[in-house]
Amino acid sequence: MRALISVYNKDGLDNLCKILDSAGCDIYSTGGTLDYIKNLEINVTSVEELTGQKEFLRGRVKTLHPKIHGAILADTKNPKHLSDLKIFNIIPFDFVINNLYPFEEILNNPNSSPEEIIENIDIGGPAMLRAAAKNFSNVTVLVDPKDYKQFSEKFIKKEIDSTYRKYLAKKVFKTTSDYDLKIFDYFNNNDIEQKIPDSIYIKQYKVKNLRYGENPHQSSGLFTSNNKGVANAKLLHGKEMSYLNYLDADAAFTASNAFPEKCVSIVKHTNTCGLSYQTNQLEAYNQALKGDPISAFGGIVGLNSKLELDTALEISKTFYDVIIAPSFSKPAFEILKKKKNVRLLSSDFFKEKYEFRTINGGLLFQEKDNDLDKPSNWSFVTKIKPSEDLIENLNFSYQSTKFIKSNAIVITEGNSILGIGSGQPNRINSVNLALNRARDYITSNSILASDAFFPFPDSIDIAAKNNIKTIIQPGGSIKDDEVIERADKYKISMIFTNRRHFSH
Repeated sequence: MRALISVYNKDGLDNLCKILDSAGCDIYSTGGTLDYIKNLEINVTSVEELTGQKEFLRGRVKTLHPKIHGAILADTKNPKHLSDLKIFNIIPFDFVINNLYPFEEILNNPNSSPEEIIENIDIGGPAMLRAAAKNFSNVTVLVDPKDYKQFSEKFIKKEIDSTYRKYLAKKVFKTTSDYDLKIFDYFNNNDIEQKIPDSIYIKQYKVKNLRYGENPHQSSGLFTSNNKGVANAKLLHGKEMSYLNYLDADAAFTASNAFPEKCVSIVKHTNTCGLSYQTNQLEAYNQALKGDPISAFGGIVGLNSKLELDTALEISKTFYDVIIAPSFSKPAFEILKKKKNVRLLSSDFFKEKYEFRTINGGLLFQEKDNDLDKPSNWSFVTKIKPSEDLIENLNFSYQSTKFIKSNAIVITEGNSILGIGSGQPNRINSVNLALNRARDYITSNSILASDAFFPFPDSIDIAAKNNIKTIIQPGGSIKDDEVIERADKYKISMIFTNRRHFSH
C-alpha cells in the first residue's frame, strides 16, 4: 500500500499516519508535511525521491509530475494502464490525503497583501484531489480532517469499499468547486463592476432544515454564504424560527436599519405597519405601535439599537412572534424571556447589494433599493412650498414607502407612520385605507407619501377632504399637470422626488 500525504491543515494527522504506518503503508510527502511526519518518527519518503525532481519556483511546483499523477490516475483494472505504468516505472497510490492552502482565510485577513492572496491559490492540491476523486474506484481520497476518524475505523476493519470511496470523492469535488468559486469571486470583484453581470454564481450553505415553508406541506431550509445578517442571527429565547418568521424578521430588521438614531419597526406579513425613529427608543416604539396596534398583534419588532429596559416593559404588553435587535440589555432580556412564546433574536445588520427572485424557468436579478433620496434632487411643483424644518420628516415619509407593498400610501408625522395602505390593485384604495387608519391623528403637519405617481387627481381630492396639507410622490404621470393643479386648488404643498420606490 502507498499513500501520498500533503496537507496544510494538520489536525488529526498524527493518529492517521500512525495507523497507516502500522499497517505497512509506504508514505510519501512534501515540504512542511514531510517534516511534520518525520517528527512523529514515522518512515516517510520525499516526493522528490519519487520523481527525481526537486520542487522549484519557491514551492509552486512540487507534485505536478507524471510519476505523481500517473500513480494517482492509473486504473489498475485496465491492462493498458498497467502496461504504461510498467513502461514508466510507476507504482500506483492507494490513498491520497490532501487539503488546500487557506485562500479564504488569507483573503479575509485585512492585513493580507495582494501577493499573499495570489500565493495562497493552491494549484497542485486541487489537481491531486480531482485526479484521485476521478479515480475513486481505485484510490481513496481524504480532503476533510473530520473524515480521518471514520476512515481509520474502516481501514482497520478492512471495510473501505467503492461506495465509501465515492462518498469521499463527492466531498472532494464539492470542496474544489467551492474553492474555485471563492477565487473567481475575488477576481470578479476586482474587475470593473458590471451592474448586470453576464453570469451569476450563487453558492449558499445550509444552516438548517426548517419545520416547513409558507404552508405545512412545503419543505424548506435556511441557507447562507457568510456568517452575517438575519440568516445567522442568534436565537436567544423561544421556539425555533420558521420560514415565515425569517421573512418577517428580515423585513423588520431591514426597515429599522434604514434610518438613524433609535428606530423601531413593526412588521406583519412583510409589510411595515409601524415605523418610527426618535432620539428616545421608548418613544420610537410607542410611535411605531401607534401606526397600527391591531396589526401589530402577532407581528415582528425590529430595532436598530440595543433593546432597553423601559422599551422591553412596553413591548411585553403586546404579543409578538419575534423581536430582533443587535443586542438586549440584561434587564430587558430578563423581562422578555418570561414570555415563552416570543422569539428573541440578536443579529448584526448585513447590507445586501443585490436581490434575486425565482420565476418559472429562471430568476430575476436587481440591485436592492438601498440609495437614500436627496432633497437636492426633488422638485417643489406647487405654489405652496414646504418649510425647511419639514425636510427631514418628508425624507422619512418617502423612505418608508420602500418597506410597504405597492401600491403603497403612507401617512406620517414627525418621523413616525400614522397609517398605511398597501398591496391594493389601485392607488385610490390604498389612499382610502391609509387615511382611514390615520384619520384620528392627522394634523396640518401630517404628510402623505406615495411610492409611485398618481395616475389621476382623484386621490388628491380625498387627501384634501382629510386635512392633508403636504404630499410627496415621485411624479411621472401623463396627468402630472392635472394633479399639481388640483393640489394648488386645495393649497396643498406637493413635492416630486423624481424617483419611485415600488415594491412588489
